Amino acid sequence: MKLVEGKYNTAKVFTDVVEEKSLQQIKTLCDQEFTSGAKIRLMPDVHAGAGCTIGTTMTIKDKIVPNLVGVDIGCGMETLMIHKDSEAAVNFDPAKLDKVIRKNIPSGFDIRKFQHNFVEEVEWDKIKGTYNKHRAKMSLGTLGGGNHFIEADKDEDGNLYIVVHSGSRHAGLEIAEYYQEMAWKQLNGRTKADIDAMICRLKEEGRQSEIEAQMAAMNKQIKTLVPKDLAFVSGYLFDDYINDMRIMQHFAMLNRKAMVNTISIGLHLKEEEIVDQFTTIHNYIDTENMILRKGAVSAQQGEKLLIPINMRDGSLICIGKGNEDWNCSAPHGAGRVMSRTQARKGLSMDEFKAEMSGIWSSTVTKGTLDEAPMAYKTMDDIVANIGPTADIVNVIKPIYNFKAVD
Repeated sequence: MKLVEGKYNTAKVFTDVVEEKSLQQIKTLCDQEFTSGAKIRLMPDVHAGAGCTIGTTMTIKDKIVPNLVGVDIGCGMETLMIHKDSEAAVNFDPAKLDKVIRKNIPSGFDIRKFQHNFVEEVEWDKIKGTYNKHRAKMSLGTLGGGNHFIEADKDEDGNLYIVVHSGSRHAGLEIAEYYQEMAWKQLNGRTKADIDAMICRLKEEGRQSEIEAQMAAMNKQIKTLVPKDLAFVSGYLFDDYINDMRIMQHFAMLNRKAMVNTISIGLHLKEEEIVDQFTTIHNYIDTENMILRKGAVSAQQGEKLLIPINMRDGSLICIGKGNEDWNCSAPHGAGRVMSRTQARKGLSMDEFKAEMSGIWSSTVTKGTLDEAPMAYKTMDDIVANIGPTADIVNVIKPIYNFKAVD
């Protein structure tokens, strides 16, 4: 474990394997006054991200940095367990699953040609931020790219698992960017309310001719020392963000369930063959306990959760311990040891193919080289550190993997 001390807070990092950029990001966060009094804990899969540190958990009250939740609001995994003796498990054909996915589940930047039935369950009209509603609706039931995946796994007993990892697609990014920009405007007195108040004041004073110049000046003014990446919303913008985040989180959950539904139909899966189904989310705010998790998952007492390691080694199924010193959280994966750029430049396709030997996949290509197992920390790095927060109850190994080729 490491301690990272800043001006207003000290963060605990539950691993000794941390790159310098992450430590700098964590210190910058702890140097911000709005973190005073918060409990900041970094998970063992900690690594530097764009504008924030992946693996961050922190308690919040009335201020939030949209970047700390990130652009893929509500991203997570939907896990389906199928009994080993079921027809679906006994006769599982990875090539058939691949055909079902390629025919029915758009990936990468692609969207659907028609809406999924689950679209009606999203409260689109209650969203206050700006986003492309049509694209969002057509994206429900699509995978996305990057580290998102669809996987089939088996445990030691022979039970079959379908795991879908995806989030809120482009809509989540639009909402996140909208509120991060609004946070910056709010801290610098540039919101619509600020501008309206200025216009009203100048009109009352008979200085209408100055309005245009004042607006230009307001759009340039910087009143805060807070870095733009860590600008936070408060007041009505805090409430609006929480509202939109909840809707995006629900959208992301329905997105995963829609894909599971599509796969179940394609594989002729019967309801009685399903032993268990659970959701694990890792980019969100737990509003019941007011805990932010970015690249971290909830590990409340008795809670079942999934921690995917990489496309070669599979995932850990765990039960949370409710450790408050860990913000009742666990890592959301293994964590990267190589950036995407480093992986593309430093890894070879021959090595990638060799590491994936024995796992059926049509997407072990140059387009997914940055997702190769070697770009991530090992399973041992995670297993060695999560004892205080979760018990490992099963390890599932991949027999099929699909990732979008960006």
